[in-house]
Amino acid sequence: MSSAITGEKNRDLQGGISVRIRGVYPSLKTALQKVAKLVLSQPEMVIYATVNEVAAAAQVSEATVMRFCRILAFKGFQDFKIALARELVAPSARKPDEVAASDDPAALVRQVFRANIAALEETLEVLDLKQMEQAAQDLLNCRRLAVIGVSGSGLVVPYADLLFNFIGLSAHGFTERYQILSAAALLTGADVLLAISPGGDSQEILDAVRVAKENGARVIAITSNSLSPLSRMADLVLLTAARDMTRPRNGLPFFLCEVSVIESLFALLQLARPNESRENLAKIEKALQKLT
Repeated sequence: MSSAITGEKNRDLQGGISVRIRGVYPSLKTALQKVAKLVLSQPEMVIYATVNEVAAAAQVSEATVMRFCRILAFKGFQDFKIALARELVAPSARKPDEVAASDDPAALVRQVFRANIAALEETLEVLDLKQMEQAAQDLLNCRRLAVIGVSGSGLVVPYADLLFNFIGLSAHGFTERYQILSAAALLTGADVLLAISPGGDSQEILDAVRVAKENGARVIAITSNSLSPLSRMADLVLLTAARDMTRPRNGLPFFLCEVSVIESLFALLQLARPNESRENLAKIEKALQKLT
């Protein structure tokens, strides 16, 4: 595939600091979580403080603060502070998903919409578009594609199955543990496993990924946690935004982000196979017309 995504070669992959912190938070050790909480709750204080002051405020060692910066792919504390300051140039007065006790029903509805919009915008901020393009290339080259997900992510699987078949891929979706493992066991080095898991720690998904990797299949992960076991095992990781560090990761914002990643992959595949895409959709439309 030629470069389908232009203007992104100089993209700052160290942006979206707060999004990435929320994503990796469940995988951080207790001391690192203290630093994460401090950065998210008092970002202005952090950008003007020394590493000693941040360590003291978080009640951790200076080494822990430095490690926290490196986990987020920064060379050091100063680089981290500069990136954090850029993110705070135009801070919002209220978090998109924050609801005040005085909010009326109309305000609550607006907050829900804003939270979902924010999740999509933040996903676009942290998503590595070069990885997206490589993922699309892998899908184009594979013999067979298995799409897997459980719980909330399981709702995305049938939709992904439908879209990828539209484009002419041999795609199959699985959401039950037995089906997922069986599908992974039959994959080969010519196949791709697309694993969807917001937290990246679902045992059903990890077991299937392990089996698929043993068979030589390529694994693409859609997750919000770049430090999760799934992220470490996958060949490609497509990050989505995590709006909450403690809420179960199967809510609507996660669903919308996962669907958007799937639809973006579909768009890239259409760009690579325009004729086949049009022909397949025409065949489907013709078949559906016979039902009316």
